[in-house]
Amino acid sequence: MKKIFTLVLFFLIVSIGYSQMEISAFNATGGGYSTTFLTDYQCIGVNPANLGWTWNENSMNLGFLETAVGIYSEPLTRKQVWGDLFNESINLDSAGKVLASTDFTDKLLWAQAGVTWFGFSYQHEKIGGFAFTIRDRMLWSTIMNDQASAFLFQGYNASYFDSTANVGTDSVTGYSTNPQMASVVYKGTKLHALWYREYNLGYGRKIMEKEDFTWYGGIALRYITAYGGYQYFEDLSNQKAFSAFSPIFEVNYDEPTPSQITKTGLRRVGGGFGFDLGFTFLIKQKIRIGLAVNDIGWITYNGNVYYGNDVNVYKIETAGIDNYNIFAQGQLIEADNAPGDPSMWVGTAKKKVSLAMNFRGGASYLINDKVEVGIDSYIPLNKDIPGRYEKAMMGVGVHYDPAKWIQLSLGVVTGGKVGTNVPLGITFIPIRKEHTTWQIGFATRDVISFFKSKNPTVSFAFGFLRFSFGELKGGS
Repeated sequence: MKKIFTLVLFFLIVSIGYSQMEISAFNATGGGYSTTFLTDYQCIGVNPANLGWTWNENSMNLGFLETAVGIYSEPLTRKQVWGDLFNESINLDSAGKVLASTDFTDKLLWAQAGVTWFGFSYQHEKIGGFAFTIRDRMLWSTIMNDQASAFLFQGYNASYFDSTANVGTDSVTGYSTNPQMASVVYKGTKLHALWYREYNLGYGRKIMEKEDFTWYGGIALRYITAYGGYQYFEDLSNQKAFSAFSPIFEVNYDEPTPSQITKTGLRRVGGGFGFDLGFTFLIKQKIRIGLAVNDIGWITYNGNVYYGNDVNVYKIETAGIDNYNIFAQGQLIEADNAPGDPSMWVGTAKKKVSLAMNFRGGASYLINDKVEVGIDSYIPLNKDIPGRYEKAMMGVGVHYDPAKWIQLSLGVVTGGKVGTNVPLGITFIPIRKEHTTWQIGFATRDVISFFKSKNPTVSFAFGFLRFSFGELKGGS
């Protein structure tokens, strides 16, 4: 079967932990800026130059299971995201399916997640800072045109399939007597998804130090193990389609591929390398300016790899899904090519895909020892790459320490085609001794979504096991 546009729908099921302007750092999610705020192992993927300085007087930082997740929904309301998205007990009737297909047409449903399983850093005033992290990144994004959305919910009852036939006793197949090319049928449909694990090693230090000016530089290298990648971008002048899924997802195209994985379970489907470069400037001990280019590199998929052909969309063998849990039921949708056409999905040995390279720039100002304000930007640097934001993003925010044991953060983030959000966070420091610190915290990427219905950003970030210890050495 040639599954066209729903194979990536499973990704939200596993998407627990990535955030918007930072990488699963609970203490930055609520602040709206991170390029000049995050340091130690948390700055990997944001600005490795920040390894040259510390947020406290400890030399080592250790963290486990720092997690964040965000879902932005244009087709579903906040109530539907919370209550209906994974609810299979709902049974949409014919009118409900038509309404659902209308609601999903040309609307963005987006999720990004990540988990920092382990992070450790050691920092020294003179030799600089070293960091190592193990982190999973996941992204899932879909915009379906009217035909794709109708096929998903209405199946062979969609108007495109103007003829039906019974196959056996209880199976119905819908046919089009005037089949069109996929580039016509799915024009404007954009789907992309990825899931990979990265092993990061970073280093940052002072490059120059004057009385009122310090220049930091840093680099981070990463090895990548990929578990899934998918892209379906359909336009009359530009079709891009590839697929590579771990066997655990049980995706079957009924077509051979030289990169077939015969084993079952969670298996790697590719690997790659990447690196980040960053600089931070400290002026008069008050102003920080940060610049970084991240995710320079690639992934080579070499397991269960297919590329997509532009062929006639001829038939479908399902009545569509009958609830909003498209993630569990997405593979019920199968649209096949016309007889005599080449296969829609063709196996191949490998596929090399660039990482979603991006530029980050930001600045912050320390008003006093309790309040810092900042501004951030995130600009994607390549097009039509799985994992990238559609547009640039901007954020502003403030961090406020009303007491030694608590930090509050608030900000505004806009862009990326995911709306305007108001992040809010709170971090507790139940232990803050001279050489020992324990942090726990919670944050949301958009506190307004708890009160509004349309276009919500349902999100959370948390961390319970972040520790600092050891005496910072190397000072004058």
